[in-house]
Amino acid sequence: MGKFLLLLTNLAFPFAALGVLLGFVFSARRRVLKHLWQELKERFALEPSGSVVQGALWIHCASVGEVKSVAGLIKELKRFYRKEILLTTSTAAGKAEAQKNPDIAQSLLVPLDFYPFAYRFVRLARPFRLFVVEREIWPNMLAAAQRAGVPVSLVNARISQKSTRAYKYIRPLFRTLLGKLFWAAMQDQDGAVRYQSLGLPAERTFICGNVKYDTLSDKPARLAEAKQLIKQLGWEKDFVLVCGSTHPAEEELILKALPEWAAADIKVIFAPRHLERCAEIKNRLAEQSLPYGFLSEGKYPSSCALLCADTMGMLQSLYAVGRLAFVGGSIAPRGAHNLLEPAILQKVVLFGKSFYNTPDTAHALLLSGGGILVDELNLKDTVLRLCKDEAALDNMAAKARQTALSFKGATQKIMEVVKTYERKTT
Repeated sequence: MGKFLLLLTNLAFPFAALGVLLGFVFSARRRVLKHLWQELKERFALEPSGSVVQGALWIHCASVGEVKSVAGLIKELKRFYRKEILLTTSTAAGKAEAQKNPDIAQSLLVPLDFYPFAYRFVRLARPFRLFVVEREIWPNMLAAAQRAGVPVSLVNARISQKSTRAYKYIRPLFRTLLGKLFWAAMQDQDGAVRYQSLGLPAERTFICGNVKYDTLSDKPARLAEAKQLIKQLGWEKDFVLVCGSTHPAEEELILKALPEWAAADIKVIFAPRHLERCAEIKNRLAEQSLPYGFLSEGKYPSSCALLCADTMGMLQSLYAVGRLAFVGGSIAPRGAHNLLEPAILQKVVLFGKSFYNTPDTAHALLLSGGGILVDELNLKDTVLRLCKDEAALDNMAAKARQTALSFKGATQKIMEVVKTYERKTT
């Protein structure tokens, strides 16, 4: 039944591909593809023989975030196997990020999930192992690798409840593919249970944690720059709230609370999640009365109360110089962004109830007392209360850091699984 479902997906592929192609032709996005022919070659596995590194460890990621998160694991895998790394991604941005990593010999866009393309790519690369990161389960990729005798493993794997429900309609297909996996290193127990319900053998399932947290650093690269910024703003003696990865609904709450916060000598830095919204943000800030500035402009008004951090790469350093942190995408229903990024820097973390992307860290922070749940009604007053209680803030901040440290170690746990299974096959 699983093979029959795989056949059906391939029969439907040309029609789905035609729909995507037509949508692309009439989309404005076609203008942003500067290397269309190269992308098409990679998507259709049309690279000539010898152009793809052979016998490498093949690692597949979705995009930029996944490529960054497995950088440490890539280094360990390369050291253990003494093989080159071939990395594929689903996005051009992910490929560009992979090209920055000196441990990666070659990065390519993954072929479209059509069996002839997937199998041709496997024949071109002849990979030694395939490691699939997080939730990039492409049936034809797995089937082609398994048919060629390439051991396939899931690393840092996760799956949502919603996806699990959807995949159960084609459970025989997943049972066929997951049943042949070498092993799977899961981020948490919930993900393990969900994968097992789709056919992943329990004896090949391991809970290793999330390698993303191994990249947490308490030494931000641009800390000196952030300290100089605080001095330039004249905020050295002020209570600074840093709001990271914010969305429009959260920015509205910040602006509503700003007059009372400013009256209590609370300064605010917010870093929008999507910088392409800067024009919209400038228009919105112009409507309010308090003085504000933009980090990209480098000049700030006297008595500045609000700073928009509209540049890339500064958020971690800004968290470090702040006194309190709010992590966005959590009041706005986006599942929350990285809650441990400020926690590792010993900052109390405020976040909303929408934390479905990081439930493990959210619950741990709440349980330890290093995090506080906020919403539209209590965000303003929570900040006002905390800024008046330095002793409580210090105590909670220490708990936040201990919580963040407890999540480290996933990379080494995965490597223990790797070593165990390699010993069994030799």
